[in-house]
Amino acid sequence: MKKLLLLVLSLSLLTGCGWHLRGSVEMPEGVSAIYVTADNSHGALASGLKKALVAYRIEASDTMDNAQYRIHLSNEQSRRRTASVGNNALAAEYELNMSVDYRIEDATGKVLVPRATAEAQRVYDFDRDAVVAKAQEEKLIDAEMRNQLIQQILRRLRFLSSAAANKGSTPAESGNG
Repeated sequence: MKKLLLLVLSLSLLTGCGWHLRGSVEMPEGVSAIYVTADNSHGALASGLKKALVAYRIEASDTMDNAQYRIHLSNEQSRRRTASVGNNALAAEYELNMSVDYRIEDATGKVLVPRATAEAQRVYDFDRDAVVAKAQEEKLIDAEMRNQLIQQILRRLRFLSSAAANKGSTPAESGNG
């Protein structure tokens, strides 16, 4: 019981001091709706970005009409390559790479971020005796990397919205974008 009380007290102190989990992005107050589009047919990253926006209490708008920003995703790529081989000349480690190009525009269509690339990379050990488990691990790593890409895009958007709110102009006008 004492451990539970100590845990609850510790967590309340951490949240009270403004501490956030790693990877958590705090969006500015003025952003209420964002329109997300993607070139890719599978759109896993676009749907993940929309879910993240909803989690931050930002509407993932279906049209550009009421959105303050437009995020356009393109060229989503996932690659897997052998990172190292064992003494039996079989793959011992794989490297996973994921990237997506994105562009951010404001409500008027003015390009704030012309074309940027979010990238994530991970290496994991491969065991031929646990192929099913390693396939599941690779799926989990893919999901984590996709989340990392989403967080990179949201951090960039946060910077743009904060800079625009602080300066009264867009970062592209002031040379910070």
